[in-house]
Amino acid sequence: MTTLCKFDYNKLAMALRKEIEEYGSLLRMLYQQQNCLLNSLKRATSDVEEQLTANQLATADRSAMVHQLAENLKRKDLSLNELPSVVPSELHFLFKALVDEVISLRIRIKHKMQFQRRLLEEAQMTNQSVIQQVFPQSVLQD
Repeated sequence: MTTLCKFDYNKLAMALRKEIEEYGSLLRMLYQQQNCLLNSLKRATSDVEEQLTANQLATADRSAMVHQLAENLKRKDLSLNELPSVVPSELHFLFKALVDEVISLRIRIKHKMQFQRRLLEEAQMTNQSVIQQVFPQSVLQD
């Protein structure tokens, strides 16, 4: 094998080794990040699912009580918003506050879920950005 030009191949090999080292570090960090995200997400998802079950039971209990009240009032059904208007007058403000809080919490939960969806979309965009930085078009052609 003949060398056509004078070139420091050791420096090129060192540059390639350094690049390998840096990619290895990035890969380790991505694995750590992935494990952290997965573990946190699994734990949080489990907690949310557990709470959803408790919420569903509480909503079912309330719905059954409202249905029973509707039957006592000889009504076919009774919405949550109508509840304060059918309780005794001395309880009107209490039930209005309770119903308003339930509705407010539902709205806040809906907004929080929409926000979480946007966060996941942003995380996906960030991930795409990292991929583009690691694999720019010029690298694919090299």
